[in-house]
Amino acid sequence: MSCLKVKRVSMKKNTKEFSNRQETMVAKYMGWKVVAGSGARPFTPGDVFNEHFLVECKTHTEEQPKIVFYRDHWKKISEEARAKNRNPILIVDNGTQRSQNTWVAMSIRSLPFENRNELSGLTNTSREGTTIIFDNSATYETFKTGRQEGYINYFVTRFTNVDNLIAIMPLEEFKEYYHQEFES
Repeated sequence: MSCLKVKRVSMKKNTKEFSNRQETMVAKYMGWKVVAGSGARPFTPGDVFNEHFLVECKTHTEEQPKIVFYRDHWKKISEEARAKNRNPILIVDNGTQRSQNTWVAMSIRSLPFENRNELSGLTNTSREGTTIIFDNSATYETFKTGRQEGYINYFVTRFTNVDNLIAIMPLEEFKEYYHQEFES
């Protein structure tokens, strides 16, 4: 009697598949490029890039109600971007890998001084300052309510022990700003 060996196949997707989906979505949405071998090679920093920005993308394997930016991720992409003479961006979504659920964190220094609209109402639930945590849906509604046409609309916050202020905005707002600022 022969013994039949059955290989178990996991029904759960590899986390890299979710990351690849998000990176591809961001690159296509912005008209930028995905870093070849993103996350796999030590000398190729970031996940997405163009001539002005180096982007680190973070997602989840399941949909989450909260958006979470980590200080360590911000510090890492900031150092890598500085070495490449680019501006750092940290992009986080709620696990859907969809543009409408994706948020951008960038240095406020990267924004032009004119036509800025700093919104209030970002409710950061982090206590220790190493994370920026907020409810995706509620914050998006606050954003839409306070948004002014013709301005760069963003929330401002900071991480503990990081020198510069952080601007937080939906990816669609960042795209509008980027195309006005760099492609006009």
